[in-house]
Amino acid sequence: MDSPAGPSAGAGGVWAAGGGRAAARGAGHFLLQGKDFAMKKLPPWLGILLLFLGALPGAAQVEKSLYKLGLVSGDQGSRNENESQRRFRAAVLNAATDAFVASRRFTMVERAQLDAVFTEKNLQEFIGGQVNNKLTDVLGLDLVGVVDYTVESTESADGQRELKCIIDVRLIDVKSASILATLSSDRPSMSVPSTARAAGQLLYESIRDAFPPLGYVVSVNGKEVVVDLGSDSGVKKGDTLEIVQEGEQIIHPVTGKLLSSPMKVVGKIKVVSVSPQVSICKAPGEEVALASLVRLQGSRTLLLDWAAKIPWGLVKGAAAGVILRKVQQ
Repeated sequence: MDSPAGPSAGAGGVWAAGGGRAAARGAGHFLLQGKDFAMKKLPPWLGILLLFLGALPGAAQVEKSLYKLGLVSGDQGSRNENESQRRFRAAVLNAATDAFVASRRFTMVERAQLDAVFTEKNLQEFIGGQVNNKLTDVLGLDLVGVVDYTVESTESADGQRELKCIIDVRLIDVKSASILATLSSDRPSMSVPSTARAAGQLLYESIRDAFPPLGYVVSVNGKEVVVDLGSDSGVKKGDTLEIVQEGEQIIHPVTGKLLSSPMKVVGKIKVVSVSPQVSICKAPGEEVALASLVRLQGSRTLLLDWAAKIPWGLVKGAAAGVILRKVQQ
């Protein structure tokens, strides 16, 4: 059973926006640099800036075909939770795990292994930006996902009370303890997700948007290429798939750190027909090699290319300082 006992079941429901500088804190309030402020103090332009802060990207890790991920509860479970709430928290973690596995971009580490590394104290230190070398040296992790949830009470069109479950996951790069992405199940849906399982299905869609599925060329017959990505992975007739290779690792000449370059696009193929599990494509150029790695072509603009070069960490810090000074006046 994955239904919460009630709205109070969301013990882990504080949502950390972006790099954690600004967070929702209940109706009419927000948390900024550890202080609670009323929204009514904010002029409209600062309210917009606060929302903008939450949308800014965190520190980016280079793209990999497969990430090794461990999921932990945001507060490792509250001592004040009752048995029903503890079961619901476990259901949320299970739903989040299923969503990441279904995306085909993550391999999961058992929670028992994470529990052996994380105490409540060093988990909070890690979330706060302190690197924990055991995560890479012992577990070989790329990312840790900090899973929180909220349960909201809403009113349906016919006046009936409904519960809405929202799952939020902060993906943290274990090498730098910086936030790579914040993913949420809070997205448009035909029905209100009242259970952890339903919220997990929406979380999967957010994961798929942030980490498009990768597949392989499984058959080649001249210019006809079959890949193991189909409609279940969001592929449609007419889509373009990129043939990619993982970037080579480079040793930084100054710091000595191991760096990875982004994936390299070496070709493109066009989808001509789709079934749930495979797609048949046409290769316009040279013959494609069997077992080549493929992904959905990403859409980029000059604006996105320009935005990727901006030091967003500095921008967020400066903007947060402006808001903090304003609300303290």
